[in-house]
Amino acid sequence: MSHSSALRIVPLGAAAAAVREQGVPVHGADATGLALHLSGDGHLGADMLRVPPHTSFPIHVHPGHHLLLCLEGEGTITVDQVTHRIRPGDLYMVDGQVPHAVGAGDTEHVLVAIGAPHKPVDDPSRMTFTDWQGFAVDAPLFHTGPATAPADADRG
Repeated sequence: MSHSSALRIVPLGAAAAAVREQGVPVHGADATGLALHLSGDGHLGADMLRVPPHTSFPIHVHPGHHLLLCLEGEGTITVDQVTHRIRPGDLYMVDGQVPHAVGAGDTEHVLVAIGAPHKPVDDPSRMTFTDWQGFAVDAPLFHTGPATAPADADRG
């Protein structure tokens, strides 16, 4: 039995360019996304996300854990109302059901998002809008506070 059909190599530079031209709107955010890979059972998946300059995802949670890899542009990740600066090459993990928000700085922010369980970028069940305590809200809330972590405070 061959497993070669289960292997998919994704050139991230080409995918970053493709999300600009072929990306679909991300449900609930001013961003576009492009599916990179979905496992055969649909549990693990990856997407390329593009967040335009000066925009952000609302505060939200996902049903499972996910990893985010910054490829281009500087952005932010906010958890516990503390904003951390993200740069190209940074990899960060957000546990499932932890309220967080991702944003772009002066340039677009391009990320690879890997999650389990995986939901397509345009699926309404991909994320649930919440407040910082994790309670579901009807309308999206955006982080507006100035609280930021000291530069390089959490870099190892």
